[in-house]
Amino acid sequence: MQENVQVYEEDIIDLRELLKALKKRKNIIAGITGIITLLAIFYVFLAQPIYEVKSNVMIGYMGLDKEKKRIDIADPAVIAKRLNVVFNVEDEVKVENFISKVSSVEVNKKLENFITIRTEAISNEEALKKNKEVVKYTQDMYQSKIDRYIVNNNNAIKAKEIEIKKLEELETKNIKNQIEKLKIQSIVKINEEIAFYKHVKLKTLEDKISLHVEKLKEYTKSVKDIYINSKNSDKTTVAISSMQIVNYQNLILNSQNRIEDLKVEIELVKNQTIPNLKRDKNNLQNDTLRKLKYTLNVELAYKKVKLLEEIEQLKYNKSEQNIQNSKVIGEFVIKDRPLKPKKALVVVVAFITGLMLSIFLAFFMEFIRNTKRREDV
Repeated sequence: MQENVQVYEEDIIDLRELLKALKKRKNIIAGITGIITLLAIFYVFLAQPIYEVKSNVMIGYMGLDKEKKRIDIADPAVIAKRLNVVFNVEDEVKVENFISKVSSVEVNKKLENFITIRTEAISNEEALKKNKEVVKYTQDMYQSKIDRYIVNNNNAIKAKEIEIKKLEELETKNIKNQIEKLKIQSIVKINEEIAFYKHVKLKTLEDKISLHVEKLKEYTKSVKDIYINSKNSDKTTVAISSMQIVNYQNLILNSQNRIEDLKVEIELVKNQTIPNLKRDKNNLQNDTLRKLKYTLNVELAYKKVKLLEEIEQLKYNKSEQNIQNSKVIGEFVIKDRPLKPKKALVVVVAFITGLMLSIFLAFFMEFIRNTKRREDV
């Protein structure tokens, strides 16, 4: 118990000694602290103020993907890395007369497809100018890509327009000519052939049959007359009559054969030739002509509508709604107060540092004095 009290008393004595030492060298502590603080104040007021400007740049987009989502011009991380290299952000180059620099270019973690650009300079105007320079460089990097995309879309539109013109002037015109040709020439020709067979060919064949029928009657009558006249005639006359009868019988047979042939031909015309012509006409009207009209009114019309839709899509692809270069969203963030130096912080840190240094020096001096005293004793 007595040992504890003794230790406690020694601690109290030591603390008092420390306080005495600090009080004894208060002038040194105040002087050193004051000098360091004054130096910090001089530095704060003499140091060149550095201002910062920040901008949030949305990465441009160009066209749509299969899911109808906008396609970025490039990966934001790739753009940020390239800007860091171009403007020596990571490998900072020291310059004698500092005016402005790019302090950081990084992908914005809160905003998708955004990068944040920070620039520092001796004034807000210079920092803003530098920031705009980086933004302009970002835009110029991919402007040629955007221009090529627009040119490709314009060329595609022209190609579609030429295809529509070809569709209207060649294919449509060709189909219409085929339809007119069928109506005016082919079908009319078939109608003329049908009329010919009905009103000319059949009548001609029937007339021929009638002619042969009349001849048969004449031949038959002649045979009867010769036969009657030859009954009371001499042998010579009978022989001549027999030859004449044979000749007339041959003529009768020929006429009968010819009549049969003509009847067969009439049946062919009625049951084959005319039906075939009617079938051809029906095929032209209901098949070929219908297909041509379907091609004209449906297929070619649909093809034209499809081409017009593709042209509208291409126009939309190169419109401002669907293609845009990188740009600053919102305003450039400009602060009235400089980023560096932070005056209050520098003075406070200098004051604390000076105070701690002076206290340490006071203790050190007291320690040296006590050491010498013990050596003298």
